[in-house]
Amino acid sequence: MSLPDFFLEVSRVFIGLGLAVFIGVPLALLVGRKKKIFLEGKEEEGKGAPGIFLEGGKEKVQKESERFDRERLGRAKFVAAGALLLGVLLETQVLGSSLPPRHVWRAVSIFLLLAALVSAVMVVLPRERYYREKSLTLEEDLRPPWVSRADAARGRAARLDFFGFLLALAALVLG
Repeated sequence: MSLPDFFLEVSRVFIGLGLAVFIGVPLALLVGRKKKIFLEGKEEEGKGAPGIFLEGGKEKVQKESERFDRERLGRAKFVAAGALLLGVLLETQVLGSSLPPRHVWRAVSIFLLLAALVSAVMVVLPRERYYREKSLTLEEDLRPPWVSRADAARGRAARLDFFGFLLALAALVLG
């Protein structure tokens, strides 16, 4: 195996791993959410009253664990973004200008995927965090506008994640 062929295979591995994270994480969250809803419904029917007493503490623990999971998944997305970028750069270096049009479209969709990730992480989520912190410092009657702004920012981040998921699927199909 020659050196260019080796780099081409390495680029394909990096792109494959990156796309696996960008496609696998939303699918795992979807399956996990469905399983959680199914299990919570089963717990409420089976245990009855004791769940009422544990609900407040349990909810707080769930929020902390969800935040921890989101941070870990965010780190995984950054590693995947680096792998995607490195894979595309290796591929374009090895193949040069002889890239087939399908690979050019895949590179464009990967670029847009990374741009959506950067936009969500660097613009939308810090804004949402600011709105949430601002709402905590205000009195009760002044909080609703800030909370609604934070919810709107969270919605934008969710739409950007969905857009990134669609772009990752497009890159997988074009790859």
